[in-house]
Amino acid sequence: MDQRPKMSTTRRLVWLAVAGIAAPAALEAQACLGFSGNGFLSGSGAVWRESSEDITGLGGAAGFDLGLVAARGHYVKFSGADEFDQEFDFEDARASVALKLPLPVLSVCPLATVGVGGVLSRNFDDLPYKSETVYGVGVAVGQRFGAPGSGLAIIPSATVSIENYSVDRLYDDIVEGDREVSAVIRGGVTVEIGSLHARPYVAFTTADDSYLIAGALLGFTF
Repeated sequence: MDQRPKMSTTRRLVWLAVAGIAAPAALEAQACLGFSGNGFLSGSGAVWRESSEDITGLGGAAGFDLGLVAARGHYVKFSGADEFDQEFDFEDARASVALKLPLPVLSVCPLATVGVGGVLSRNFDDLPYKSETVYGVGVAVGQRFGAPGSGLAIIPSATVSIENYSVDRLYDDIVEGDREVSAVIRGGVTVEIGSLHARPYVAFTTADDSYLIAGALLGFTF
């Protein structure tokens, strides 16, 4: 005869509820890009920090589930003034397409990205900021956590990529353009409550004059 103590019905229900919240939800392949469902639309506010300068920006983001692939993009326009109080602006925009790998645990997606970005590496102060073409490849990893039917989900995700971008440099009063390669890390945590979501995020590059973008998205998932 089995002499082990039996778990009470109440204790069993509590245990199952805790386990349901702590365990990953049914795998959402597009969680590698930080969203679930068929897609999302968001508004965005961000701060670009390069050296000792803080430059604010506003924009938006969107993502879509496209069968075997997931896609997302963002656009932020940054505005500021230089040391002579001359106003300037530049853009940070990316569109990424990721292949959803059929893995049973994590959402892992190799991806390609293309877009425009502000000049990331400058060894002089006399030229204005401007936007240059950027393209790269990388891998995104994410996971969706939440109890089924609760309407609440948490999706941490991160992307590591190698990006190629244009840099203007000053040599003997002559401006020469060049292209450089930089490692870029992007990450954030999406919190979904029903059809609404919020996502604080950061992006960092290892360029010569490395920069950091910190911001937040607020929108809806569909």
